[in-house]
Amino acid sequence: MRIALIDTRPKLKTYSLPLLKIGAWRKSIGDECVLFSNKVPEENGFDEAWVTTCFTFNIKNALNLAVRAGKKVKKVKIGGIAATLIPEYFENMGLEVHRGLLHEAENIAPDYSLLGEVPSYSISHTSRGCLRSCKFCMVPKLEPEFINRKNWEIDLIPGAKSILFYDNNWLAKDHDDFKDDIKKLHKLVNAKKITKIDFNQGLDCRLLTQEKAELLKGLPIDPVRFAFDNMGEDGHFQKAVKALASLGFQRFSYYALYNFLDTPQDFYYRIKQGALLSQEKKVEVEVFPMRYQPILEVDRNRNYVGKYWTPKKRAAFLSIIASHSCSGQISARGGSLMEPVEEFEYWFGKNDEEFNRLLSYPDIRKLSQRKREKLRLKRHGKAGGSIPTLPLQVS
Repeated sequence: MRIALIDTRPKLKTYSLPLLKIGAWRKSIGDECVLFSNKVPEENGFDEAWVTTCFTFNIKNALNLAVRAGKKVKKVKIGGIAATLIPEYFENMGLEVHRGLLHEAENIAPDYSLLGEVPSYSISHTSRGCLRSCKFCMVPKLEPEFINRKNWEIDLIPGAKSILFYDNNWLAKDHDDFKDDIKKLHKLVNAKKITKIDFNQGLDCRLLTQEKAELLKGLPIDPVRFAFDNMGEDGHFQKAVKALASLGFQRFSYYALYNFLDTPQDFYYRIKQGALLSQEKKVEVEVFPMRYQPILEVDRNRNYVGKYWTPKKRAAFLSIIASHSCSGQISARGGSLMEPVEEFEYWFGKNDEEFNRLLSYPDIRKLSQRKREKLRLKRHGKAGGSIPTLPLQVS
């Protein structure tokens, strides 16, 4: 049987590990598989199409590709994140939906020959699931059981120098399993097979004990990623960064959820911690603001406004970010012009009250662009004029 494996993500930054595992599994039982990225086969020589879905905001593109594939093959199967969360979206179109993980393929080494050009990095999971039940997160529905994967090394590409881990909560492992992973990672690093490790989903700052921090010492985790999604993590986050900074880690990044149950005031507090830690510990701490959008409401536009936010404030924050950074991240590296805290306050205000006034400023886009231009001129040793003073009251 010939199977078309279809990755429906419009913009591919990484390869699809699940499809490579499915391809290896089906090849082992005699099938032929061909990988397609955001397109369907042009020829009619395939028996089935196995379609994977990712983000729910791309669900319409996935459905379109699945329907088009159905005109070329006898049978279409669809699975992945979006299909598991909203199976009825596809079942209503007569498609066969697989929910959750495909366990037959989970512990099979990926078939990298499907890619053509072999990547310089590997993707893997050392675990599945999470012990948390955060209200904004779909992991409990996608992977309801926390599972330790003892053979994650089978996912690694020979010669690839970096590993991208997609664990939902690596630090939730029991002590022995965690130490086993540490030993494997140190062995790979010491043998010069790995030069960079990235736990892309972030580490749980509440679970980083001093003992675990010591075990991480010497591993090329770059950057170290955490999340500071609500005030319940206050104190834990700062302690985790300080612990690892004292052990030699230099680059940190953290996700900061907003537009959910947070207020602009507590969001300001959370995003400012990066600048404060950068300045205190002499390290680089970047913030990745994550705007909350109800994941299951795919038929609505993406303009959800949280309880304590307004359309104006949400849009204003995006305007500030657009002028501050082309990457969408908040970085306060400091330097010859300003220290990290001063740089942060230049863009986001000196306190939460001023931040709130910025979010209500009549033309925040123009003001932010003016700030960017003034900073550019200052870096080149030219006068840039004064920044307009915020009014005391903004309705």
